[in-house]
Amino acid sequence: MTARVENQIEGQLARKLAPVVREMLLAEVERIAASQPRPKPKSVSKADDDIMEACRQVASAADRLAQAKYGVGEISARKSLERAATVLGRAMRKHGRMP
Repeated sequence: MTARVENQIEGQLARKLAPVVREMLLAEVERIAASQPRPKPKSVSKADDDIMEACRQVASAADRLAQAKYGVGEISARKSLERAATVLGRAMRKHGRMP
């Protein structure tokens, strides 16, 4: 009879602890998932990678020009923007995205 009483107590204890343990387990799973680096999505194609990199360079050069407007570095920033735009045009033509 002692075994039945112990089983009943263990069963009641397990039922009471189950929601608490479940919450703790879910919180730990979320913490571990958040700490792991997410894999980068694979790019669509090499052409898209080249074009996007050239676009980033143009945007960066445009930002530098906007910051240097009417100042000392305006001429070099303007030339940098022109070079970046030329590289973007070349990448677009190379991959058949621009006539």
